[in-house]
Amino acid sequence: MPFSAFSFQRSAFSLLVTLFLIFAFPISFALAQSPTESITGSPTCDLCGWCAGGEKPGSWEACQACIYTEDGSIEPGAYWTVAGCLSTKPEMFVKSVLNVVFAVSGGLAFLAFIGGSALVLTSSGNPEKLNNGKSIVISSILGLLLIIFSVFILRFVGVDILRIPGFG
Repeated sequence: MPFSAFSFQRSAFSLLVTLFLIFAFPISFALAQSPTESITGSPTCDLCGWCAGGEKPGSWEACQACIYTEDGSIEPGAYWTVAGCLSTKPEMFVKSVLNVVFAVSGGLAFLAFIGGSALVLTSSGNPEKLNNGKSIVISSILGLLLIIFSVFILRFVGVDILRIPGFG
């Protein structure tokens, strides 16, 4: 069966949906519990999983920056997850979702570029495979340019024109 741009796009979309379903729903907020208190009343564990006298988790510093404010109080609406710092504030939530969307779409465009390049390299003089590979490479380059310029335009409009708070 010949390789076509449509089948590649369909398989890339299937992969994207599968990865989204795998990583979107198993996020557990079990770590966001109240600190345990000792007999003296001072907490022995913080919200980032470090307990007094124990070893700090690998992402402890990033979790601290996410959950706690400068004065040590808990930041309202901030949650540390496997996917990083998520906020329930609308502007911060949209910002984190857009970061994930642009990163995933850029990665998919790069994989399409690699796949199209491999198709061109393995075409063995077959003009149909060669043209198909060229169209995939050109489409992926145009997709990357579209992603880059859409991020630029989104930030320009959001920060400079509309002055959306927390968007810069």
